[in-house]
Amino acid sequence: MSGKKKYTVPIMLAIITMLTFLIVVLFSRVLLDGQSLKTERGQRLASSYNYCILYATALKDGSVGLLEADNEEARMQAAKMLGKLDISAGECGTGVLFQSGTRTGLSKEDAMLAASEPIQKISVALAPIGASGEALTQEERATLTAAAASADKLSGILGAYTAPTGADRFRQMQAGVDWVPVAQDFVKALKEAAAAIG
Repeated sequence: MSGKKKYTVPIMLAIITMLTFLIVVLFSRVLLDGQSLKTERGQRLASSYNYCILYATALKDGSVGLLEADNEEARMQAAKMLGKLDISAGECGTGVLFQSGTRTGLSKEDAMLAASEPIQKISVALAPIGASGEALTQEERATLTAAAASADKLSGILGAYTAPTGADRFRQMQAGVDWVPVAQDFVKALKEAAAAIG
């Protein structure tokens, strides 16, 4: 019996080595999948943030355009800019503004309401302006002037944060680094704008 070789220990070492390798590979895979998911969510948030910038730009350009329009073509161009408000507002409100609300402790319903209510009031107030094709009334001019001033304030707030373009920054955005207070300030300014415009 003493001359017989035992293979138990080498086989166990081989099995332990293979299991360790398998665990490392699977754990790496899980980490990479998690990182990819965070990057994707960050990209969606960055896109939503850019829609907020587009919203402020469209509000400014449309309002000023209607105020300065001296012919039907200029009025149509300005109305087209104001038409972009609904598209950009939807993406902005359901993305960055909603997420900033939930990350600051609001319920999902309250966060959605805080984001969508002022946007809706602004849209309702601006929708009929310039539709008749007649000269603007004093009240319409005051509304458009307030909208342009509010758009400047909104753009200034959004300028405090630059939307990311790289994978690392996308993951930071998904984690809520730097942009949540900016988005909350934007929501507050939207409420003020809705009160001034409507």
